[in-house]
Amino acid sequence: MELLLVRVALAPSLVLLASVVARRLGPRRGGQLLGAPTSTGPFLALTWLGSGAAKTAAAAHGTVTGTLVVACFCLAYARLAPARRPAWTLVLTLAWAAVAGLVGASCGSVWLTAGLTVAVISAGLLTWPATGPSCPPPSRTRRWEIPVRMALAGATVVTALAAASALGSFVGGVLSALPVLLSVMGTSVHRTAGAPAAQEMMRGALTSAAGTLGFLLVLCFAPVSLGPLAAFLLALAALSASDYLLRAVRHA
Repeated sequence: MELLLVRVALAPSLVLLASVVARRLGPRRGGQLLGAPTSTGPFLALTWLGSGAAKTAAAAHGTVTGTLVVACFCLAYARLAPARRPAWTLVLTLAWAAVAGLVGASCGSVWLTAGLTVAVISAGLLTWPATGPSCPPPSRTRRWEIPVRMALAGATVVTALAAASALGSFVGGVLSALPVLLSVMGTSVHRTAGAPAAQEMMRGALTSAAGTLGFLLVLCFAPVSLGPLAAFLLALAALSASDYLLRAVRHA
């Protein structure tokens, strides 16, 4: 019960934190927070502590598939946002993300799924649509908006956890990595601050997805003998190295 409460409370807390970050530092920073393993990391840590390394590796494989979905979601939303209203942008983006999820789940090989994810991230960042100067944080937010975002995120996580308990670790990993929080935050920012701000948020999340992928691949193949602490420290090192490499390539 304690683990359930922690996992259910985590998503609304992250929505609150991302909302504050996006308001104070801009939507791209909020997107970077949502694209990092801020939800999948605790999920995998709790899985290791509760079920062992083998199930954690299977869940991490699922989260790699979920990261492919996140990358496709970010790219599609950024392309569609300037021409459509938030609701239609979300519907069309979710349809495209669902196709990506089916492709990733049918790959079988975590390396093939990871390769597809790297290809999407690279193509997305290299061909990112111009959005002009960095978008400022939205000037006004309705009082009820952040609590509604938090409630939606929490309700979605409860649904995902129920499905994961019935369908296994791999599916649980996929569900834990789906862009639920990006869906909530992206459409809200799109509505209140416009398409350029939503694009900036998606760009931030897509950039963070590269480091998240490195983090997850380490957990997929971490030896059982390492133990959870060493494995997660190594995964965090891979996350930092992936972020550094991405920045180096972008500035080369």
